[in-house]
Amino acid sequence: MKGVVFNLLSEMVEEKFGLEVWDALLETTGQDGVYVSTETYPDENIFALVGAASEKSGIPANDLVKAFGEYMFPHFYRQNPAFFKPDMSLKEFLLSVDRVIHVEVRKLHPDAGLPEFEYEDEHDQELTMLYSSPRKLCMLAEGLIAGAATHFDTEYTLSHNECMHDGAESCRLHLKIA
Repeated sequence: MKGVVFNLLSEMVEEKFGLEVWDALLETTGQDGVYVSTETYPDENIFALVGAASEKSGIPANDLVKAFGEYMFPHFYRQNPAFFKPDMSLKEFLLSVDRVIHVEVRKLHPDAGLPEFEYEDEHDQELTMLYSSPRKLCMLAEGLIAGAATHFDTEYTLSHNECMHDGAESCRLHLKIA
């Protein structure tokens, strides 16, 4: 996982729970808290931090991961405005994730370990995204979708009826866009 993800997690924890909590999470997990944005760190480190945060807060890990995805989106937007057209819709943006954004990210960071998306786009106001990744961070994807919906001022409902955590080959994220 790239250091930028750890840095954003640190920022979110400090903002929502305080520096003392972040320091306690680092101590619990045996990490020093110094992450270079472009460097790659073991996935286990972020999972350990989320697990410790869940244990300390009593908030389920999946809920924390989803909240983190939502928190990440505005930061992603500020760092990468070229990926956003002025008249772009939520659906257009989501369709660009695997076809445009991830292609460009892989050029710069071939070791980023990005998830893959396939799309079922059969209706104007609906989109099914098939998420697959060895990391199984589908809740992060749900949070990023929520952050994108806020950015695009778009209401939606999401169903997640098939999940890699339950043995499915991919997670089926079906959106109905208002």
